[in-house]
Amino acid sequence: MTRKVFLVTAGILSFLLAGGSAFSIATIKYAEHQLIRVQTGKDCTGSDCIPSITQKCDKNPCNFLILGSDSRSGLTTGQQSQFGNTQIVPGQRADTIILVTVDPIRNRTVVLSIPRDLRVAIPGYGFDKINSAFEHKHGADLMVQTVENLTGIQINHFVEVNFTGFERLVSALGGVHICIDKPMDDKLAGLHLPHAGCYDLKGAQALAFVRARHVEGDTIPDFSRISRQQQFMRVVIQKLLSFGVVLHFRSLIDAVQNNLVVDANLNLYSLQDLTRKLSALGQRGVFFRVVPSVPTQVGGVDYVELLPEAKALFSRIKAGKQLGSLGREAAQTNVSPASVSVRVYDAGSGGQAQKVVTFLEDAGFVVLPLEPAPVGLSKSEIVYRKGFTDEERVVASYLSSLNSLYSYRYAKDSGANVAIVIGSDFKGLEF
Repeated sequence: MTRKVFLVTAGILSFLLAGGSAFSIATIKYAEHQLIRVQTGKDCTGSDCIPSITQKCDKNPCNFLILGSDSRSGLTTGQQSQFGNTQIVPGQRADTIILVTVDPIRNRTVVLSIPRDLRVAIPGYGFDKINSAFEHKHGADLMVQTVENLTGIQINHFVEVNFTGFERLVSALGGVHICIDKPMDDKLAGLHLPHAGCYDLKGAQALAFVRARHVEGDTIPDFSRISRQQQFMRVVIQKLLSFGVVLHFRSLIDAVQNNLVVDANLNLYSLQDLTRKLSALGQRGVFFRVVPSVPTQVGGVDYVELLPEAKALFSRIKAGKQLGSLGREAAQTNVSPASVSVRVYDAGSGGQAQKVVTFLEDAGFVVLPLEPAPVGLSKSEIVYRKGFTDEERVVASYLSSLNSLYSYRYAKDSGANVAIVIGSDFKGLEF
């Protein structure tokens, strides 16, 4: 049976989000010459061409279609024995489809995950799973057309990274430190995280984490996988926003060399200027969403079917309006930590509150700056308000020793979905 491999484009996505960093002209020139580029525009011809992309973007909102390809090209012999080679798994499919809208006008970036099994109309081919658009002879161009028809959002830039690029990128980062709230095992994916806690995931381990589809407790495996993918991306963004990683920008570019494809109009100079404003907001300016949908069967084939509220989500993204709860979580799946903001209050914890901040950042939460606890909050507990019980439940899964307190005022005043008070009675992290 062919194994579908999820190839998260976290590193490439993070370059877009953290692109306001002051890279030197020499560094940007170096990166420009390492990227594989495909032509765009109505006049381009040939297989390495995306005629559907016709408009650039500078100061206006900019839309990036980011694909993770399951191409086995470039794998070592050992990797081929685990994941298959180009003879066993020929061609390529888009196992990861992400639409990123960078909006400097409204100081936000929206990262929209599109389920790979979403049943959509593929121009010239009829209805099928959206990831199959990338298999057809028109490849990237047909995928661009399909996503534009689905969302009504015009694509300005295209990025594709394959299996090898992902592994090398994570290795160049020195691995990714991530914390989880339960054991995770998936023999098919090669994932073995035997207990809740924190792990340093290297290239192959990170790949297993984001591609796992058979983890015990997942109600809808592909939706749970998207939730973990978003969590992983949030952690990587946090790492790439740090000063130390910026110093290794060249090694990150070298890691994806020959395994990364971008459109010819993706100018890193313009991208740096476009995202400079956004970098000041850090994680708070990045919103993760998933296309509202539910599993279904058509003619005995398993698909994911679009829900009516998807149209409203697409419209709000395009118009730059507030997204509310649209697409915050997938059906029958816990909201991802990547979509939960928390504020940690220090109530005389003796340094324990800062440890909790670091732990929650490594779990993929949006963590607002640490503040002293307001008068009236002194005991270690989780504080939430109406409308955020799902978020409170996710936070509590990571801090199970704390009791929860319903308080509209304290939770609202925190500026976050959930507030966490760490006092002198805190007994330390469980993991």
